[in-house]
Amino acid sequence: MAAECREFESVDSCPAARGAARAAVKDVFSILGVNVDDPAAVEEFRKDLRLAGAMRRAADKGFVYLVMASVGLVFAALVAGVKIKMGSG
Repeated sequence: MAAECREFESVDSCPAARGAARAAVKDVFSILGVNVDDPAAVEEFRKDLRLAGAMRRAADKGFVYLVMASVGLVFAALVAGVKIKMGSG
């Protein structure tokens, strides 16, 4: 714990630690291109994150449907092949 925070019971109550944490968060969001002092920019960033999550879930579902369709097509091809070999197709 930093020397200026030794008198506090926890790091959470230390103003120096809180200030350092806020500065670190601002730096990280600044790197991501978000101005944390602008509520509109923060809200736009949150919407972008929600959209990315929705797109990921949709892509996951799309992959499952693609696999199911592929398996169905392979099964249909096998059935057609068997019918042709047996002479009923």
